[in-house]
Amino acid sequence: METTVETARTGSLTRRGFLTGAVAVSAASALGFAGCAPGATSATSAESSPADVRTYTGSGAGRMGDIMVKVGIADNVIASVEVIKQHETPMIANSALSRIPQLVVRNQSLDIDAVTGATITSFGLKEAIGNALSQAGLSEKDLAKTGKDDGIKVEEPVEADIAVVGGGLTGLVAAARALQNGKRVALFEETAHLGGSSCVSDGWITGADTIMERAEGIEDSADQFYAFLTQGSEDPAIVPYPEITRTYAETSGPLMDWLDTYVNVDFGERKGGYGLYTPPDQPRIYGVNNGGGSMDMALIELIQSGIREGNASVVLEARATNILKDDGAVSGLEITYADGTVKEFPFKAVIMGTGGYSHNQDMMPYANCGTCSPSTASGHGWELAENAGACMLPPSIYAPYAGGIPNAGFEMRYQANLKFPGAIWVGLEGTRMANEDVPLLAKGAWGKASDNVGYVVFSDAQRVDGLRPIVLTSYLEGELTPWQSAELLDSLVDEGKVAWKADSAVELARAAGIDEAAFAQTIETYNGYCDAGNDADFGRTGLQKLEGALYALKTVPYQLQCTGGIRVNADANVLDASEQPIPGLYAGGEAIGMRQSSAGGQGGCGLGNAATWGYIAADSASAYVG
Repeated sequence: METTVETARTGSLTRRGFLTGAVAVSAASALGFAGCAPGATSATSAESSPADVRTYTGSGAGRMGDIMVKVGIADNVIASVEVIKQHETPMIANSALSRIPQLVVRNQSLDIDAVTGATITSFGLKEAIGNALSQAGLSEKDLAKTGKDDGIKVEEPVEADIAVVGGGLTGLVAAARALQNGKRVALFEETAHLGGSSCVSDGWITGADTIMERAEGIEDSADQFYAFLTQGSEDPAIVPYPEITRTYAETSGPLMDWLDTYVNVDFGERKGGYGLYTPPDQPRIYGVNNGGGSMDMALIELIQSGIREGNASVVLEARATNILKDDGAVSGLEITYADGTVKEFPFKAVIMGTGGYSHNQDMMPYANCGTCSPSTASGHGWELAENAGACMLPPSIYAPYAGGIPNAGFEMRYQANLKFPGAIWVGLEGTRMANEDVPLLAKGAWGKASDNVGYVVFSDAQRVDGLRPIVLTSYLEGELTPWQSAELLDSLVDEGKVAWKADSAVELARAAGIDEAAFAQTIETYNGYCDAGNDADFGRTGLQKLEGALYALKTVPYQLQCTGGIRVNADANVLDASEQPIPGLYAGGEAIGMRQSSAGGQGGCGLGNAATWGYIAADSASAYVG
């Protein structure tokens, strides 16, 4: 998705100013999610007249592709920086796309700190500017380095009843709902942007017995949803916290109606569906038009109204580093700003919407596991809650997605197409892993595989025009065209790090690090099953012979949602080690872990869990502060 975003020219960069601009650019952000937006990010110095300036272009690697800039240079002075092409996710990248060019011009230096939460975009921008400098025959050491401005100004929140920690979906829902309840709210977000994992999601959310369902004539209930979430089981190993699951099921409908009628989230055609994963008993999964980011923007507009009325504040690049307590009850927060300033603020209640830990490599369920989550899923809330005395549910072995291609290491943008017709799944031992006709088996297969490595293997016979051997991990980006997918495969084969091609099974296995003899036998046996029309190993029916050149894509699991987290009760009140409520402390969303709300990863429950528990936490905290 290629977008450009217009921002203000050189000036004071404040976090409050960023949010104030959020509503002004909300239409552009929504357009960005749809694939188009106007203008270009630029910064200009008044020190050089246009006649003195010569322009050069440069490119650098962003998170979602190359970033191109146009840099105006007069002598050894950077007169202007303009971003002319980029593919970054709007809500995450806008702060970096705005700030970095301005600070480079202002400071005449590339020694600029990355924008928190948009690190890869920041480095890509600086690389692009450096590339343009080299086109001009200059290097960074030739610059005057006239300033040390980091673009960060310490801002204090309004005096408030409730503090919300985290500006993702849970935090945005909690802040908007608490404001509706008549409370004053201070929201703190450690990155430079609002909208955590939700702003890069495809926007599927679920709830039972909603206005939209009833309009479609769908008869649904919280009891039916609960039965689906628990998979009809009363086994504590499967449903460890039935009271939490029950509360989620019962509140999901009111939450959906609130988003629909109060927040005015755009649900497009307002038609429910069954999703991509475990099919629900009812078509209760609804899609947000333009993805989860547009829901975030609708909530931000409500919070912006609270700011204008003096009842709310949002402070970005401000990390909550300690939850203050008085006689066991919450009394405030310690906030550490991006410049190192530490301040304490009093609050009667704190709501933690700090997200999960899917971008924390040290907290992955497997040693060999990647992520497609944004950097906001850092797991910081885990330490914050633990230090406050919260009972923590340990991370579970849970990798909801398989087939991630580790061509860029931990960060995974690409996935082997596990539905690619005729492909087989093979482990390091050279044997097949599961029935490839059932993609839902992939999670378990990769979880049990040696080193959690699985190879997706196919041949020239499967490389049919119009099919994609590789797909994107994020639906928000759209999808690779068949020719893009084929071209990417060929380029990965040329690199020879995660993809290989060979004329024989032994050659392919040797290149990929698979057991050669076992793999050759597997290919021979599988082709025999294809000839016989019977898969004696797994009962697969979609049999296609592997003929011609063979291909192997090396893949590993990748994390998106977490199961471990902060233990809460049905009021979203955080529990201590004795499972007693900590007065004034609440939590929701991925910070509490998906495991408390459902038996597994059902479609729509990621955003549903985040929004519903933010809603519950806001109502409980509002009642607590009185």
